[in-house]
Amino acid sequence: MADTVPVLIGTAGIVQGESFVLAPGTPVVIGRSRSCDISLRRTAGYLKAPSDERDVDHDFNTVSRRHARVEVADGSRARIEDLSTNGTFVNGDHLSGSTEVDLVQGVCALRLGTRESFDLVLLPKDDPRLQGLQTVAPAPDSTED
Repeated sequence: MADTVPVLIGTAGIVQGESFVLAPGTPVVIGRSRSCDISLRRTAGYLKAPSDERDVDHDFNTVSRRHARVEVADGSRARIEDLSTNGTFVNGDHLSGSTEVDLVQGVCALRLGTRESFDLVLLPKDDPRLQGLQTVAPAPDSTED
């Protein structure tokens, strides 16, 4: 799988249309907090929403500040860990604790809370959807929200 890269592609909610390239072997935390590696508060959908509406969105608020951790090992096996109080779903099933998925077997659907959804996929390094995307770097430890 040396010619592929793991990518989270937003499919529903404010993350729809966003893409995040993951570095193999690097755990990435996803959530509402700006201190997360992938912060929903830094997505285009959140930033475009009227400021008086975005933080009172019920579905947005079902995503915990630190909701889930994703780590792709050996290029194709992903470990997904639920860090939330509102639920993480992997391929439609409620996740309790953590699980591993083999991305070679196909797309892994990941949902945070009631709406925010991603597909975790392996894409060829030359896929045009990767143009201009940077690999997600771990955020410095912070308590900022």
